[in-house]
Amino acid sequence: MINKITYPAVVAQSVLDDQIMYNVSFPDLSSAITYGTNLREALLNARTLLKLLLDGEEVLPESSTMTEVQAHYPKCMVSLVTAELNKE
Repeated sequence: MINKITYPAVVAQSVLDDQIMYNVSFPDLSSAITYGTNLREALLNARTLLKLLLDGEEVLPESSTMTEVQAHYPKCMVSLVTAELNKE
């Protein structure tokens, strides 16, 4: 059985060695951070990270709302990231 889960992710743009990077973190999941060299890559990496962290977990952390996350990170983009988990 496959279940879809969705969490809000914070996307922040940064520059490293003259290259633009997009850092993605999940406020509801401690230490869940990834990045990409463009926005598409960053969000794909975020989906993969979400699946790796939560696949097989019995209890999933409660998800904040987009409004709550945006209020805490007003200068960043907030995006919903969905991953498919294999649940039995």
